[in-house]
Parts: sequence; C-alpha cells; structure tokens
Amino acid sequence: MATKPSNASLNLDRFLPYRLNRLAHNVSVSLATIYTDAFGISRSQWRVMALLGQHQWLTAKQICAMTYMDKVKVSRAVNGLVALNYLQTTQDATDKRAVLLTQSMEGKKLFEAMVPKVQAWEESFLEKLSAQEIIHLATIIDKLDPSNDN
Repeated sequence: MATKPSNASLNLDRFLPYRLNRLAHNVSVSLATIYTDAFGISRSQWRVMALLGQHQWLTAKQICAMTYMDKVKVSRAVNGLVALNYLQTTQDATDKRAVLLTQSMEGKKLFEAMVPKVQAWEESFLEKLSAQEIIHLATIIDKLDPSNDN
C-alpha cells in the first residue's frame, strides 16, 4: 500500500525545541572543558557539586529532582565524588533510608577553584549580547521554564 506524501513541512533550523536542544548541547560541551579537562570530573559530577555548593546538604533523590538526571546517573556521580574524597555522606537522622550528601573540605576547595572559571566562561559566552539582551534572555527563560510556574 503506497503512502501519500505529506504536505507538512518543518524547518528544524527554525523549530524552537530543536534550536534550544542544540544550544543546550553546545553550551554543555563547551562548559565541560572546564570541569572535565581542568578538574577531572564529569558533567554529572559537576551538577552534583554545583547543587551542593548552593544547598550544602541534599539527598540523591533531591539531586535527581533538581537536575532531571536519573537515579543511576546521580548514583554514579555521587559514588565517584565520594571515591575522589569530594563528598561526605551522613545518615539522615529523620529517615534512616536516606543519606545526606555534602561537599568535603577537598570538595569545597575544588568547587571554590571551579566557580571563577565557570563564571568567566559564562561572561565570555554572553559577550555577544548587550546588558539589556541578557536581562531579556533571563526573563524569557523564566517565562518559558515550566519549573518556574507557581
């Protein structure tokens, strides 16, 4: 049975989901050169370190929810960071099944060394935009991000 050709067309180069996915991929790959090449940690490990740099104590389950990474990826990242002595684990006093994660002293030193480098990367990345465009971009992202809906 022959199928009738579709008259529908889609220009991926102008299709927002495709463009955002491509941009996110390119940003991630470019930024990874800092934490992978300079500091020897993976993208997943960077995300864990960044969250713990901001929140101090989190469970793996919380990290999964905040990063949209699956349990296996978070578990591997956490185990790798513990093996490198960048994270400490503590049993949660209120939930014996949960383990609280925090940066160790070595992890804090690593994170403090990475922060200026990733901030400089971001500044360089945004150089193409005016100050007003940067504000508009942040506003647009906030409006389009469903996790910002209250």
